[in-house]
Amino acid sequence: AEAAKTMGEASSVLDILKPVALASSLAAFKFWDASTWTPIEYLSWCSVILIGLEILAWLVSNVPKLFGPVILPKRGSHLDVLTTKDIAFICWNKFTTTVFTYHALRFCWYSSTVKWGMDELTLLNTVVAFFGLFAVYDFFYYLFHRALHLRSVYKYIHKHHHNQHAPSRGNADAVNVHPFEFICGEYCHLLAIFLVPCHIITAAVFVVGGGIMASLNHTRFNLSVLTLFDVKYHDQHHVVPTVNYGQYTMLWDHMFDTYQEYPHDKLKGQ
Repeated sequence: AEAAKTMGEASSVLDILKPVALASSLAAFKFWDASTWTPIEYLSWCSVILIGLEILAWLVSNVPKLFGPVILPKRGSHLDVLTTKDIAFICWNKFTTTVFTYHALRFCWYSSTVKWGMDELTLLNTVVAFFGLFAVYDFFYYLFHRALHLRSVYKYIHKHHHNQHAPSRGNADAVNVHPFEFICGEYCHLLAIFLVPCHIITAAVFVVGGGIMASLNHTRFNLSVLTLFDVKYHDQHHVVPTVNYGQYTMLWDHMFDTYQEYPHDKLKGQ
């Protein structure tokens, strides 16, 4: 009986220490230095990022439905069934996001232009930087995206994405691109963070917010934020591929005269 009591007390102590050990382990985890990770930490990192992506994808595809949004009409053929190549590209690109996330956090950790302290929050590194990040990102993405439409390279890379003329799957349709295109598009975010001094909170909102908007661009929801972001902009690009090259805004399309208005008569009766 005495031995059982002792074992019970030891078990209670271990139960108390488990959360402490877990907290200590998490505190010791150097997210900015993968060379120190154990195999289980590599697995945990990938799992957390991928699960987070799936949750975000589900929210993007379902939360807008709660508000009864207008559904954009399909003005082109819909890719009803994903091919093996589509699924392979989607899976690979989602996995690539785990690597990009690590590189983004590592850069932010070591960069002198990305502030981490709450006492370092300013108007410049939050509000101004937020809009600056999107403007800088879309400048480089615009040039890259437009280059992908050049006849000499279009069929090798970007044509795959345009097999879908009426995007509807949200994140799945958004990341259903050639891996080279996906990597370049993702790391344009890192280039923007490199060029625009900001706070880590701003950088995080920029990257996550960008993922949400890119996914919304590939739904049928008629959603917009003033004139800064509108799902119809990108939907028009899938119908007329030589216009509206911007990912998040039409700033550079207006500047370079490639912007085309969505035909609002198509929304009548919707």
